[in-house]
Amino acid sequence: MREVFREPLIYKFKKTYMKKSFIFFFLMLTIGLVSSCGKKETASTTKTFIDESAIAIKLTAVEVGDYNLPIASSGLISTETESRLSFKVPGIITRIFVKEGDAIMKGQLLASLDLTEIDAQVSQAKNSLDKSKRDVDRSQRLLKDSAATLEQFQNLQTTYNVAQESYRIASFNKQFSTIHALSSGRVIKKFANEGELASAGSPILIVNTALQNDWIVKVGLPDVDWVRVRKNDKVKITTDAYSEVELSGVVIAVNEGAELVTGLYQVEIKVNPGNRKLASGLFAKVTITPTGASKFWSVPIESIVEGQGKMAHVFVLSENQKKVKKIKVEVAYLENKKAFITKGLEDVKEVITAGSAFLTENSTVTVTQK
Repeated sequence: MREVFREPLIYKFKKTYMKKSFIFFFLMLTIGLVSSCGKKETASTTKTFIDESAIAIKLTAVEVGDYNLPIASSGLISTETESRLSFKVPGIITRIFVKEGDAIMKGQLLASLDLTEIDAQVSQAKNSLDKSKRDVDRSQRLLKDSAATLEQFQNLQTTYNVAQESYRIASFNKQFSTIHALSSGRVIKKFANEGELASAGSPILIVNTALQNDWIVKVGLPDVDWVRVRKNDKVKITTDAYSEVELSGVVIAVNEGAELVTGLYQVEIKVNPGNRKLASGLFAKVTITPTGASKFWSVPIESIVEGQGKMAHVFVLSENQKKVKKIKVEVAYLENKKAFITKGLEDVKEVITAGSAFLTENSTVTVTQK
């Protein structure tokens, strides 16, 4: 009876032990899986954090050299001796003998005023002169007879001199109450018509010497271009009228003073039209090739950030290769996807190109490619 009773107890004990072992093994397996997942999540989180904080950049070497860069500008074609003709005195216009586009010859009468008032002024001055002359002669005879004083004679002599100059002025004004051509050329513009009242000095006609083919183009250049231009520099000229033809030219004058309104320096270019017909007022694009080269630092355009006027900034890599610095530079030109710098990159060998638009001075970076 005792043996029969022990077997169930042993069996029950073994069953309980196996159940606890299974539960312990299951718990250990669960803890291992949770730990493994936690490590993977931590590693994944760490990897994501690094990618978000470091900005991938690309470095490009700064090129230094002497460049003979062309200067592009534009202006209107005119003539070297373009003149605005006007009357010396005000008056009513009686005749204008030419029209716009007419060819004129040197000395040709172009316009005239009504001379009624001007002739009266000349006659008045002549009468005053004659009277003063008679007074001087009479006073001189009286002075010889001691009937007049020296002071009286001198005063009358002064009056005569004044009347003489008044007559010269009136005669001069009459001479310039007509407009004559100073040289052969062509009428470009007519500002008034017959019967109008012309004020003194107001332009009536604009004429040029187009018959002599002395065409020029006047362009305005900023100071950075003005210092590079010299007299006799070669110029290429294109116009809309001859879009497929490139005219040649040469710099004939470089002005030393800037214009008050634009602040630009005027440069005159003589055009060689060849056998082609030109007209005053044609729009022309010019490309000046300076004879002397200048030193520039060239970088890709995408490295330039925060530009305003001539000043801009570029980013460079710091000494620890993880941070960046922003440097101020002066841009002279943008050409062929390159920016040419005059100041700021003297001690810089590489600039940041790709990724520069997303950078700040506190950014952390990683170099992906050079």
